[in-house]
Amino acid sequence: MELVEPLRKFILILGDFSLFMGETFRCSAQFWRRRGLFLRQCEFIGVSSTGVVAVAAMFMGGVLGYQLYVSLHVFGAEGLLGGTVGVALFRELAPVMTAIMVTGRAGAAMAAEIASMKITEQIDALEVMAVEPLEYLVVPRIWAGLLMLPLLSVFFAIVASAAAGVVACGVMGLDIPVFVDQYLKITDPMEVAHCVIKGAVFGMALTFVGCFCGFRAQGGARSVGLATRTTVVATCLTILFSDYLLTSLLPFGFSNLKVT
Repeated sequence: MELVEPLRKFILILGDFSLFMGETFRCSAQFWRRRGLFLRQCEFIGVSSTGVVAVAAMFMGGVLGYQLYVSLHVFGAEGLLGGTVGVALFRELAPVMTAIMVTGRAGAAMAAEIASMKITEQIDALEVMAVEPLEYLVVPRIWAGLLMLPLLSVFFAIVASAAAGVVACGVMGLDIPVFVDQYLKITDPMEVAHCVIKGAVFGMALTFVGCFCGFRAQGGARSVGLATRTTVVATCLTILFSDYLLTSLLPFGFSNLKVT
């Protein structure tokens, strides 16, 4: 019986979130009217996040290049490092890490902004002025996340690949042609497709969750912090869960390899 009430609350929240998504997609019919807000959100979610994404990618790539070289060197297979780096980054690490970094920077910010507007009755003022709040506040953010996260994910993968190559070749002594040849041979277009598709799904997930938590805020200033905390936790769990589903459903690559 102790699990009944939490389960009931979870189902109710899931139902509210589904209705929220449905209303948002309905309001997307008027998306072009808010193209200015859409471009502003693209700048906020995408362009402003390139710095933190690039720094995270450099450190991730450097660690990946070092750790993989040490591990593969034990078996005399350090020549496979380039392909391993490419597959790991484009297939998994780049979209997941990018989404988590953007969640901490932009997702939490949009939840706090909308929650502040909710508790100060600014959203009610929009309704009084005959402005649909979802069309004005949510739709531009959703489509901006859908567009910018795949681009940031590919950017993360490229920067991290370069950092891994610098560490593996410049520090650990791996031959540059070996790294590049294996990287280009094993990292095929399917890996890039994984990165783009996962980035798009994660972008919609983090913007939907952030806006939903902001709209559910009630009470005083404490609710803003609660909405921000809930956004970060719920988005990270959603990203990891959807990553598992997408990895299970999307086909594997390696079309350039011939099995004998």
